[in-house]
Formats: sequence, structure tokens, C-alpha cells
Amino acid sequence: MRRVVLFVLGIFLVCTADVVAESGKTYAYAIRAGKILTMAPRAKGSKSLQVINHGIILVSQGKIEALGPESEVDIPSGYTIIEAGQYWVMPGIVESHCHVGADMGDLNDMVMQVNPELRASDVVWLDDLPYTKAISGGVTTIHTMPGSGTNQGGFTVIIKTDPSDPDNVILREFGAMKATQAFNPERRGGDLGATRMGMSWLLRQFLAQARSYHEGWVAYEQGDTQEKPQFKPQWENLRRVFNKEIPTIVHTYSTWGVMQTIRMFNDENHLPVIATHTAFGGYGAAREAAKRPDVSINIGPRVVEFRSSVERDNRFHGMGAEYAQAGVKNLSINTDSVSWTDSMAPQEELASQATVSARYGLDDQAALEGITINAARALKIDQRVGSLEVGKDADIVIKKTSLIDPTTPVEMVLVNGRIAYQRKDTDLITESPL
Repeated sequence: MRRVVLFVLGIFLVCTADVVAESGKTYAYAIRAGKILTMAPRAKGSKSLQVINHGIILVSQGKIEALGPESEVDIPSGYTIIEAGQYWVMPGIVESHCHVGADMGDLNDMVMQVNPELRASDVVWLDDLPYTKAISGGVTTIHTMPGSGTNQGGFTVIIKTDPSDPDNVILREFGAMKATQAFNPERRGGDLGATRMGMSWLLRQFLAQARSYHEGWVAYEQGDTQEKPQFKPQWENLRRVFNKEIPTIVHTYSTWGVMQTIRMFNDENHLPVIATHTAFGGYGAAREAAKRPDVSINIGPRVVEFRSSVERDNRFHGMGAEYAQAGVKNLSINTDSVSWTDSMAPQEELASQATVSARYGLDDQAALEGITINAARALKIDQRVGSLEVGKDADIVIKKTSLIDPTTPVEMVLVNGRIAYQRKDTDLITESPL
């Protein structure tokens, strides 16, 4: 049973939106679309994405029931029609790194350098304003996490942006293990962790102890030993990490930081890992990241660098383009949005982060993947979100143009098959059931 504290104040409102989802109700929709950008591969091994012109998506029970060209999909009786014949229909945006949903004190305990007992799911707060605004930008899934003041801040949580259905808000209670190296956790009080050598030693010891605990239980459960290990609750959640059920996301910077993340988590412990932020020349390790299928790169909120520590050539460098040119396929984009300050990119501007990345050299398709399917794949939730495919969650964005075109607003958003956002005065027509 989940031990989750949810502070929900009914149906949330966004100043520019008419929100129509109601708790406890199920919905059946037929979306008639001008263009469906599924973000799913056209065929196995294909490099192009599946695009359906003049298509229909059927939504029921919170899932995508069917999709395809109008000539191939019949609209059943009783389905409400969303007439989007002049619009693009795309998957909901996946935010792969942010800190919204609780206040700063709840998201970063600063007493111990490692905190494996803590989890962000205990302090989810759905009345947080940046969280409720996210949906107006098409963000339907949020990966929110402890801060970066300690080397291991606990566990993240993955949540949906429609709180009208509290039982289904949390997509995964344990999103990832959060680790941190470089800059933020470098303590100046003289204790362990004041230097990067100290942080590296501390994280290696932490991982070695967690791995030893996990392996001891695996040996006992498989019958390789009759001696039952001592149960230690502080290490239990880490078994999810070593079972590879969830990834580790590591706050890091510079070529040194990205390479150290690759070494410690992937090479030494064989764990799927997401190196996040990676600014100030982190793409200097891009070729090494590209060689390892279990290493993902997550850029943001800084997506452009001037006179970076790699080239120092007095030029602007798009971080996404630098990683992609080095062969990195597992690339996603974040805002690092936080609740307690507006110094980071606002949560609803995640699509703009991809737009800027495309402006500075990242291929448009890669930019779109970075806020949809690649983000979902890195978090191991791509079986549910990140693309429009039969059986996946009906998280859908309707817009006049592509997600990364900043000249048009989001018109409508469905989360778990409910219309959770509709722009005020939109000309999108919702017809009565047949």
C-alpha cells in the first residue's frame, strides 16, 4: 500500500484554462486529427517517426484504444468527438528533471550526505502552482526529485499533471535514485564531501554497501545460502536500483563529472544511469556516453553554452547538438523547474527548451524525442507514456503546429484520457456523441 500524502484541492484551475475533468468519471473520445505525430518508430529499425495524416485516435478507460488513418478506424457509438482536423495531435510532454510538487525543505534534507531512506512521494503536493501551470504547456508527466545539496538525496517520484483523479496521479512511487556530484554538495564546513575526492569516495562506499546488501539477499532468495541476511530498512529501497527496476539520476557538470558518473554507476556497478545537467563542457565525455546503451544524457536548464570549457572559442554551442554529433542517442531535455524560485526555466516552458536546442543545431526529431519518448525511455516508463500507441496512457496534446513551434499555444491536453486543460476561447470543437 502506498504511503503517500496528497494535498488535493479539488479540480485545479489555470488562469487561461477551462478545466473539465471530473473525479470518478470515465471518458470515451474520438479525436479526429489533421496530423498525428505518434513519436513511435515507423517500423523496426526505421529512423523516421510514424506520422498519420488525417487520422483518428480512440480513447477509453484512460488508454489509447485505437489510432490510424480515418479510412481504417471506425468511431463507435457513444464516443464524444474532438474535432481537430486542422491541428497536430502529439503525445504529452515528459519532464525528466524538476523539483515541483513540494517545498524546498521537503525536497532536500541537508543533515546527512546520503539519505537512502527518503522519498519524494511522501510530500507530493498537487496544489503547487508551477505543477498546475505545467499542463498549459503540454506537460503531462513530471519526474520530481530531492534537491542536490547532498550526495544522495533519496528517491524521486513520477507523477501526472491532472490531480482530479488522485488514485492515478502517481505513475511510479519510486521514480529513480537521486545522486549528486559537483558544485551543489561540495561542503565548506570541513566535513567529508568538501572535495570531489571525498564525494567520490563517499558515493563508492555507499554503492558498495548497497550492492553487498542486495547480493546477500539475492543469494538467500535463490537458495545459494541458508543464512538469512539481517533486514536493514535503510537499504531496502536500493534493491530496486540493483534489480535495475529504476534508473539512477545523477546531478553532474563538466567533462570530469559526466565521465565520473559513467565510471561509478555504469562501468563499476552496471547500473542504468541518467547524467543530468551536464553543463560547463560535459559534452567533452559525449563519445564515451555514446558507447554505453545504459547511459542517458539529460540536458537543462542550461541548453546553450558560450565559450564552453571544451572549446573556449568565443562561440555559442548547443549542448544537444554537441551530444548528438558525438553519437549520443539517449538524449532528453529538462527545465529543472523548482517551486521556490523563478530563476530556473518555468515548468510550462519545457517545449521551449527543446525549441532552443533545435535552434542551436539539434535535429528537430531529436528535440521532439528529448521531451517525449527519450525522456520516458530513460526513466523506464516508455511502456506507458512518451508516444501515442495502442495500450499506452491517453496523454495527448492538441496544437496547431509542432510541440517545438513556439508561435502557437497548446489548445487542449488530455491526461489519462480526461480533458484536463482547454485554452480559453479555443476554436477547437468538441461535438456531442454520435
